[in-house]
Amino acid sequence: MEEARRTEQNREERENQNKLKNITITIIFEGSALNRDEKLAGNILSIKKLRRKDGTYSFISKTAIRHYLFSTLKKKFEWKEAAVCLSGSGDKKVVQFDITKDDILTSPELDAFGYMYTIGDERSITRKSPIGITKAISLEPYEGDMAFYCNHDLVERAINQGEDAKPNPFSKEEHVSFYKVSFTIDVERLGKDEWIVEGVSYDQTGKKLILTLQTPKYAILKDVKKEKDEEGNIVYKIGEKEIYIDGRNVRISKDLMESDSKKKKDERIPLKFKNNYLAGETESGGKKSKKPNIEVKEFEEEENFYIFSVSEEPKYDEEKRELRIEIGLIKKIENVEEKEKDKKYEVNGSLIKVEKAGNKSKVIFEVSDDEKKKRIKDLLTVIKNGLYSQSSGEANSIIPLFIIAGAVKIPSPIFHPYIYLAREDGSYIVCGIQDCLNNEWIEKDNEGKIIYIWSCEKLKYQKFQDKVIEDWNEFLNKVLT
Repeated sequence: MEEARRTEQNREERENQNKLKNITITIIFEGSALNRDEKLAGNILSIKKLRRKDGTYSFISKTAIRHYLFSTLKKKFEWKEAAVCLSGSGDKKVVQFDITKDDILTSPELDAFGYMYTIGDERSITRKSPIGITKAISLEPYEGDMAFYCNHDLVERAINQGEDAKPNPFSKEEHVSFYKVSFTIDVERLGKDEWIVEGVSYDQTGKKLILTLQTPKYAILKDVKKEKDEEGNIVYKIGEKEIYIDGRNVRISKDLMESDSKKKKDERIPLKFKNNYLAGETESGGKKSKKPNIEVKEFEEEENFYIFSVSEEPKYDEEKRELRIEIGLIKKIENVEEKEKDKKYEVNGSLIKVEKAGNKSKVIFEVSDDEKKKRIKDLLTVIKNGLYSQSSGEANSIIPLFIIAGAVKIPSPIFHPYIYLAREDGSYIVCGIQDCLNNEWIEKDNEGKIIYIWSCEKLKYQKFQDKVIEDWNEFLNKVLT
């Protein structure tokens, strides 16, 4: 019985050694007021702070750390910025990532940091970030330091040019401290994403995979003339009523549209085209079918026009003098090779799988193994060597003075609560490492626990018993192969 248990344990260990490992990494760095907060009394720039029983501590938000991390990845490894779009209307407009243009296959940013994409008022497609980031909290208390600043140089230049200029003084809260921040990488979720969509089709001729996020509705406007206005811009007219098209954005005379009066007062009233301007009415069995129309929920108003976006550029039929306008959400993926009919597709080495999900479809994106490993290595390389950061026009250093990194069974920042600084012989020393090493979530191989520790001359660490990895490349090999 015992022998069978050991055999099974050895088998699991061999399988585990061939899998990518979840990773957590905690660093200590020295920084100075990296993340400003609100203005106090009109001319005092404050820093973000947390209060505890033993004092007040400054911190850098997770959002700021994410920004510095991505900025460095963009500069060093050319991670491209994912496309964004505006959602909503009026004062409720929000900026969000545009997954009709990018996805985790094309964008390491969406893969690593997640997103939320709203589809009308009904639902959203959300990706939780596989990269976990804590706040960076100071390890020394804030003592209320403040500095006075003024634009003397510019004022002097203006005075020398004969201007009646006066200084504009202001103050800043300042705090120089050691900070602690942790990162985690969930390797099971990195490189994989799932969407529930209305439908999937494949254009074999054009090698395109078409995902329907929201089923399009269309309207066909009749008796439309195509002309040029006084400035030479193309304009479509129904009588004197005008329609301007700029790609997927349309500007339409208000007289062509009406709202649904059945909606409640507190609801955003959708727009639709007036019936007498629509084509497409047909007779079937002596009965006339309803003309196809659209429903516009998100729009802007400008004098005598409504402005809104459509799913693709409107098409004009010059012979019939008809203009087709379509609203919905469609994503087209180019250069797709069908590997298994209606089920599996390849895009530049990565995969897209399609499964049934009730009356809808589940689309599974899987980044290639090589690209996934590259993204993990890029992230670890940047964290180890330091982030590019600027705040209030001042260059700052999120450069590790101490690092503890490990492969873990659960993607949790298990080292973060244990690590702290203590005074010893007039300088700081990193403590809590042995507590870190005792955590059972740490992965092991035949040589022991997969833990990497490094520190610089400025910041020594407390001695511990366990054997750890001291070579960074050896650590990378263990977590990436």
